[in-house]
Amino acid sequence: MMASDPIRALVWSEGTAPERAYPNGIAATIAEHLNESSDFAARSTSLDDDHQGVDPDALDWADVVLWWGHERHDDVTDETVDAVETAVRTDGVGFVSLHSAHYARPFTRLIGTSGDLGDVRWEDPGEPEILTVESPDHPIARGVEEFALPKTEMFGEPFDVPEPDDIVLRSAFPEGGEFRSCLTFTVSAGRVVYVRPGHETFRIYHDPNIRRLIRNATEWAASA
Repeated sequence: MMASDPIRALVWSEGTAPERAYPNGIAATIAEHLNESSDFAARSTSLDDDHQGVDPDALDWADVVLWWGHERHDDVTDETVDAVETAVRTDGVGFVSLHSAHYARPFTRLIGTSGDLGDVRWEDPGEPEILTVESPDHPIARGVEEFALPKTEMFGEPFDVPEPDDIVLRSAFPEGGEFRSCLTFTVSAGRVVYVRPGHETFRIYHDPNIRRLIRNATEWAASA
């Protein structure tokens, strides 16, 4: 990728987000937001597409894969996981794991742990989340200051991931508990980012702070 070329982002989703929140699906929504900038060329893809959305040509094209999963992690085949792992580890393709994709099979394969959460209280009817910047000098934090999401879903520590390279953001919830909500990892030739906010009920991917965070994470992960 030349410095002047747009970052080619393949945005993947399993397709289970409710239409009332994301009429076009989460992957298409994120891709549309990225494509508002000439710095990106984003495509959306789905578990139900050919090759489960990550055919060889798509992976050859991509500089970075963004992956949103929730209910269908077990439907992702070994062949798909192998292809994504090779693209990241060997070819240096970035990987951004979004929200419940802490359980996504490509993510857990790449980081080598389960991605399990600690004490989790699901949203009902949702509560605020305060996100603070822990690594203000990290490129992913560029233009991001402390902000709140009015309704979200609580995740609880401990979070079964390896020691990250960086903790970029940390979340706090009014009824108690904190969570490391934006983490970075180096995996052989590739860069991996985990971004926690993104529950499918609350249209979080339309929030301007989250949109900036996703842009920054996409750019950073693609720059290995």
